[in-house]
Amino acid sequence: MDFYGMSLAETRSWAESLGLPGYRGQQVFEGLYAPGTNRFADISVLPRELAERLDAEHRLIPGEESRRQESADGTVKSLLRMHDGKLVECVSIPTEDRHTICVSSQVGCAVGCTFCASGLNGVERDLTAGEIVYQILFHHRRRPVTNVVFMGSGEPLFNYDNVVKAIRVLAEPRGLGMGKRRFTVSTSGVPKRIRQLGVDEPQVTLAFSLHAADDETRSRIVPINRRWPLAEVMDAMDEYSAAVNRRMTLEYVLLAESNMTDAHADSLAAVAQKYRAHVNLIPFNPVFETTHQRPETEAVNAFAARVAAQGVNITVRGQRGADIDAACGQLRRREMSQG
Repeated sequence: MDFYGMSLAETRSWAESLGLPGYRGQQVFEGLYAPGTNRFADISVLPRELAERLDAEHRLIPGEESRRQESADGTVKSLLRMHDGKLVECVSIPTEDRHTICVSSQVGCAVGCTFCASGLNGVERDLTAGEIVYQILFHHRRRPVTNVVFMGSGEPLFNYDNVVKAIRVLAEPRGLGMGKRRFTVSTSGVPKRIRQLGVDEPQVTLAFSLHAADDETRSRIVPINRRWPLAEVMDAMDEYSAAVNRRMTLEYVLLAESNMTDAHADSLAAVAQKYRAHVNLIPFNPVFETTHQRPETEAVNAFAARVAAQGVNITVRGQRGADIDAACGQLRRREMSQG
């Protein structure tokens, strides 16, 4: 049973299928979100005999922390080992007034971006809705979570149903009760699902991982572009933005000597202007098994200034977790390489 991926209604129905009153299911659902809940016996309102029976028949939590790295800036990266042995990363990014969790949607990734460690072994499987929810709850128990970004391992829109289900479960009032505007889904570009998300969950923020604004460069560093070229994805993003009545967000990882020429900056500015998009520039966080390099601060500032000078709203994201394996897929990859 994927308990953390079940809605309140589904948990009540599960209890009733066991011959229990529906409110027992509600007690289980609410108990999942209480600090220190790792088994049914930890849910104090359940009768002891019932809790022991459920613990004998079911595993409650989907995995356990295998490894952790803590940065001097407060960023915490956890490697969770699921019960089938698969490794999943999630990152806690605290600031003074926020606690953002970066979650994975798949074990590995099929997209194969050349600057990312997540896809070096391809994709192994989708995560269940409960495995996604548990990543947030794992860190929520230390400090309440305010925001969730689907920017970890995997392409969220390739695991669309489970990602949407996880968001809906986390929004349940008797669970965490998170507002859906606090979720950001980052996609490398899956046109059909982009349009669908705008219909199914218009409050959720969708960000497009652009990384290059011309097909030649983007196909080289983001191979999925060969399947869905920029024009096709941008049309879908434009429809999405119109449907949800919000500005489009474009993410652009800055790779020294790969996507930072004046021509690249001008192409990015042209696309951002055409679609009235906000641009997030992200200086590359080095990955030990890729050849890409982090650009110098001077080069980052010059690129940002050239784009901004053309009337584009732009943000340069600050680096977090530089002293740990904070980039996507790094800690999992290192653990796998060490056996």
